[in-house]
Amino acid sequence: MTVLLVNSPLFYKAGVPDDGDYLPPIGLGLIATYLINHNVQVELLDALFQNISVDNLKLKLKQKQPDFIGINIFTTNYAIVKNIVESIDFKTHILIGGLATKELYKEILKWKNDNRIDIIIGDGELITYDIVRNDVKEEPFIVQKNRRVFKVSPSSMYFISDISDMGLIRHLFPNEPSINHFGEIEANIVTSRGCINNCTFCAASRAMNKDFPVRERSEASIIDEIAQLTREYSNIKSIRILDDLFLKSKFSIAKAISIFSQFDLIWRSMAHVSTFDHVSQDEIVALHKSGCKELFIGIESGSSRILGEMKKGNDRERIIRNLQMLFNAHIEVKGYFIYGFPGETESDMKKTFDLASELCDLALKYKTKFRTSVFQFRPYHGSEIYSIINQKFDLNRIHTKPDLFLTNRIGRGQFNFYSGNFSDACLETIHDYICKTNGLNGSRTYSKQNQRFRKSDQRKKMQSLRALY
Repeated sequence: MTVLLVNSPLFYKAGVPDDGDYLPPIGLGLIATYLINHNVQVELLDALFQNISVDNLKLKLKQKQPDFIGINIFTTNYAIVKNIVESIDFKTHILIGGLATKELYKEILKWKNDNRIDIIIGDGELITYDIVRNDVKEEPFIVQKNRRVFKVSPSSMYFISDISDMGLIRHLFPNEPSINHFGEIEANIVTSRGCINNCTFCAASRAMNKDFPVRERSEASIIDEIAQLTREYSNIKSIRILDDLFLKSKFSIAKAISIFSQFDLIWRSMAHVSTFDHVSQDEIVALHKSGCKELFIGIESGSSRILGEMKKGNDRERIIRNLQMLFNAHIEVKGYFIYGFPGETESDMKKTFDLASELCDLALKYKTKFRTSVFQFRPYHGSEIYSIINQKFDLNRIHTKPDLFLTNRIGRGQFNFYSGNFSDACLETIHDYICKTNGLNGSRTYSKQNQRFRKSDQRKKMQSLRALY
């Protein structure tokens, strides 16, 4: 019995200009690890990092003809995954997973393919094993001919209540360890599932995932994994936590300090602006001393009105106050911004640019760095805003596609996609503000020209690193 798990491509063709991060698909890795530990023959193919075109991926599938093909799907590559699945003309069993399936399953059920297709909403590790063995012990959520939809919620026997000791085989990933933008060898971990916040643009929001509780690994299990990583990769210098939200609260800050104070490593993770509302400067300093070098924070907008509609709060001064505490402790920040939110005006966009510029100058004042990561709004399947917009537009008829015009202007091809303009400003204005805000990553702060490693160099470096281990 052979299983091929595919981290799906974002582009039809290979070689799209890009200088973004390529993170290991840990979700697929956990599924692969569970299957391997139960004597199933598994291969994990990372079509994104390995820059495999859709045509070449189809050829690889045809050549391998595995008994099972598992593939993830996102809003940004729905049309591509559909194209791949519908092209499979040999006998196999197809499994499709990912956060977007909770909405996309309605469309996947219509895809044209004679093979059995199973759609998994929620945890995939345990149920995938039973699907492979043809021994699924629960009824599907939906059955339509050769299609089944499984919902692995807490009422399911396949739901994993305690995610502390899942286990992960690292050599499954061709880009693990990786080289971060500081030029340091970095490994990636996941310590939780789910998010506690309700951002309307995010498919992982608590409001849209009430059936799936937030789960956190124990402190001991995280420490054990980091210790194992330092043994497995002797030159490792950094840990990146890939959770939707690692620093959630005052309690999670204390937990992070307790964990990382035991290692001589730096670390990076997501945080929320509100995480630091009731945290003292001394606690932020202790966070930095534990190795916290950079935090990723979704700032999104400088307009109080738009922030309110995003459910990100509406206090611009809180953003400045909390980031100032981080800068004062010499913790660098990567701030995420969105332009083109529904109903957003050019005036709102100017407020966002002004805030981003002010944060860049504030970081300089404290002799640290603030870098921007800027996106055009697109409605993600399963998000609250998707449901709202879908009442006015038939979003199933609007396929997300790469925005090559924007990619040619700012790079980062894997993040530039277009699903339509839902704001009150023209597309040219949105593009101009994206480019201006991205342009703040220049002489005042972090400069792309000063990157120690570009992505083409990173792939070469990765090959030499894997040879060492």
